[in-house]
Amino acid sequence: MAEAEGESLESWLNKATNPSNRQEDWEYIIGFCDQINKELEGPQIAVRLLAHKIQSPQEWEALQALTVLEACMKNCGRRFHNEVGKFRFLNELIKVVSPKYLGDRVSEKVKTKVIELLYSWTMALPEEAKIKDAYHMLKRQGLDHRDVALGV
Repeated sequence: MAEAEGESLESWLNKATNPSNRQEDWEYIIGFCDQINKELEGPQIAVRLLAHKIQSPQEWEALQALTVLEACMKNCGRRFHNEVGKFRFLNELIKVVSPKYLGDRVSEKVKTKVIELLYSWTMALPEEAKIKDAYHMLKRQGLDHRDVALGV
């Protein structure tokens, strides 16, 4: 493990989402998750950093950031879920898929992944009402994960 003591959340994330990575780098993805769990403000800082990376104009960087986000949802527990479940973060995800914001400039792969993640969290975390609200709002706008995948 590239266990560099004192490695910041930002440096872990930069390594995990580096556009020159040939494939997802799980060593850094898990390192980022571990660092979130170690820091008192880890979840709050992490979601801000992730929101920025997910909105990257570079498709590969954005897709890697979504993989990191997904890993965090599985490995970082309740405190992280609470941050993702806030409108502040959900609005950043909505910007990626909504034609009103960045939706016209974001690749279909990235938009599909965002909507798939929101959908999976509505199933896995029914107690996170704002995640469900965000997904249903997108669905009402015609941005359902099945439609996006089909290119409808």
